[in-house]
Amino acid sequence: MTAPSLLALLLVLQTPATRVDWPVFLARHDLVWNRLPTGWGESAFIGNGRLGATIDVQGGALGWTINRTDFVHDQSRFPIGRVVLKTTGTVQGGDARLTLWDAEASGTVTTDRGAVRWRSFTAAAPSVIVIVLEGGGGEGHLDLDWLPAEPRPPRKVARKEAFAPEDLHPPPTVTRSPAGLTSVQTFINGGAHAESIRRAGARVFYIAIGRGNTERDALTEARAATNEAARLGVARLTAAHRKWWHAYYPASFLTFPDARLEAYYWIQIYKLGSAMRPDGPILDLNGPWFNATPWPAIWWNLNIQLTYSPLFRANRLDLAESLFRNLDQSRQALIDNVPARLRGDAAAIGRSSGPDLVRPVDLATAQSDAAHEVGDLPWTMYYYWLHYRYQMDDRMLRERVYPLLKRAIGNYLAYVERGDDGRWHLPPTHSPELATVPDANYDLALLRWGLETLIASAERLGLAEPLLPRWRDVLANLAPFPTDSAGLMVGRGRPWQQSHRHYSHLLAIYPLRLITPDRPDQRALIETSLATWERDISLFRGYSFTGGAAMHALLGHGDVALARLNQYLDAPRYMEPNTFYAEAGPVIETPLSAAASIQELFLQDWGGALRVFPAVPSGWADAAFDHLRADGAFIVSALRHGGRTAWVRIESLTAEPCRVVVPDWDTAVVRAHTGPAPLVTQRGAGDFVIELGKGASVVLAPDAAALLPDVNPVTLPSGRNPFPILKDGLGTSQP
Repeated sequence: MTAPSLLALLLVLQTPATRVDWPVFLARHDLVWNRLPTGWGESAFIGNGRLGATIDVQGGALGWTINRTDFVHDQSRFPIGRVVLKTTGTVQGGDARLTLWDAEASGTVTTDRGAVRWRSFTAAAPSVIVIVLEGGGGEGHLDLDWLPAEPRPPRKVARKEAFAPEDLHPPPTVTRSPAGLTSVQTFINGGAHAESIRRAGARVFYIAIGRGNTERDALTEARAATNEAARLGVARLTAAHRKWWHAYYPASFLTFPDARLEAYYWIQIYKLGSAMRPDGPILDLNGPWFNATPWPAIWWNLNIQLTYSPLFRANRLDLAESLFRNLDQSRQALIDNVPARLRGDAAAIGRSSGPDLVRPVDLATAQSDAAHEVGDLPWTMYYYWLHYRYQMDDRMLRERVYPLLKRAIGNYLAYVERGDDGRWHLPPTHSPELATVPDANYDLALLRWGLETLIASAERLGLAEPLLPRWRDVLANLAPFPTDSAGLMVGRGRPWQQSHRHYSHLLAIYPLRLITPDRPDQRALIETSLATWERDISLFRGYSFTGGAAMHALLGHGDVALARLNQYLDAPRYMEPNTFYAEAGPVIETPLSAAASIQELFLQDWGGALRVFPAVPSGWADAAFDHLRADGAFIVSALRHGGRTAWVRIESLTAEPCRVVVPDWDTAVVRAHTGPAPLVTQRGAGDFVIELGKGASVVLAPDAAALLPDVNPVTLPSGRNPFPILKDGLGTSQP
């Protein structure tokens, strides 16, 4: 073979590699405090998917405000308490760092007598918070103290409502000894939580929260965790903790030339791993970092959906099981939420609930807007459907997703009515936060999506489904989405009146994508509806901007999507310095939805196609992603260099049909592959159909000549992560 032909062969067969020095890459996104954080919104935060702490200074002392997501009493979360560092001298200052790669917080507390070095993380097995202290100077004697929280219903506290006699729970029983302390909180009508703080030598402390029906049960669980931690020792706990986290991060990779937004994204990935585990509880609005709130429960009319939205594209499906496993286990509760007359075919959940998922819904007797809200389980089921589609496990579809979706849509079918126009219509239902109206677009979108999905699922599974004729009839004759000159209305007879934070009337656009921009008439409807909704953004909240960013990304408006994300980050009332989020109280979903919106700039999957770099902002000449997951169980990687997509790699996990759209390509060539040589058919400019077998992969490029760069972290223009953005101007200090 001649030298030129050998070079040509090497160019064609080149497979780009991914080269990420993870400790170095994530270090540029660590949260670094030049002074000790004060308060929940500045705090360092750690967690294991169930147990966690926010670390900050309150009342002149560094402390760990601890909580456990799955401790709920009377359908409500409750505050637990605060572990406080006892120093000999008066605290004068200090610093802190949250190291993402190791999921560990550390820092220094300086006093007028000396200094204390500390580090802390939350181990998963056993479930304990680990605190390691080292004193210097006059701070040689190190100890912790316990400040239990007052056991009062948080919603009543936030609303300044009077307490009922059953709210006046007794104070906790705290027992101290040289080996540590225990605290037990009982409740008037049953249930208890207990805390164990165990000293292991002079420098190490283990903290656990137990729960149970009785004081004894709760205390036994807490003590068992700290005893097991002491038996294993801090070295083994540290090693196991880091092993999990070091395997967690590389599941997918994303990099782009925006220091603030890239850091924000990776802090949310850390947050997800800290607040969710496959065997853990549903992540509610607070997670393991509880703070005073009027929303101490799970909200089903946007919050839970946005909270889980970034997991699928980020290739972290295991964490999503914390929601879907609990849906499966609580299926009977969801059935019991509908009236007895409907329980043979339907299931539902109301606006909010505890972890038992008990919140009845009955349109026939509804007396309030909340009672008219019937779409919340179907909206949640959309994400359960994604959970299936991103792995294409037909057993999951048959045994888990399909039966519950059938019931969720069955609740709609119990109420649809045939109108004089021959169409099926919905009676008055509530479009979240907007209005109770007939043919609400929120519910029409979910019903249409649900029927399409059920029909496709039954056909895929080869089921002799007796409801198929009914589903097909309702779908074929369902009332169209109510629209006017301003775009999508809230519902029949109810035009859009003024800007509002919630986009429930736009669900057919995002996330359901029933209305898509690949048809000129539908693109015009999206653009008109979006412009109407965004007319007065002074009425928006944080998640309005993240939702708007996703909708502009759908249109390919990368620069506008980036502007919306920056509007969110630039408004201090929407975002806390450490990337937490609060309105009247903490709500975790908005920062996580921002991560999902960022993903939309890089990879989308709608209209039967994978869309690579569909909405990259014009200023991002270089960007890359690796192992993002897509509908059809595809693993997708791609690199953008010099303002153009250099290559795309697609791996098929299950041999589903594969179509890929690369907007800035005219043609594509196969540069490398595994498995049988793939057949690539071009449908149009930048639009390709690829035949890929199960486990096969292909690397595509726009031509056969160019070298394919490896994936490396993009060089950041400023090289600076601004988080936490502290109110006194003190922020990060990068090494």
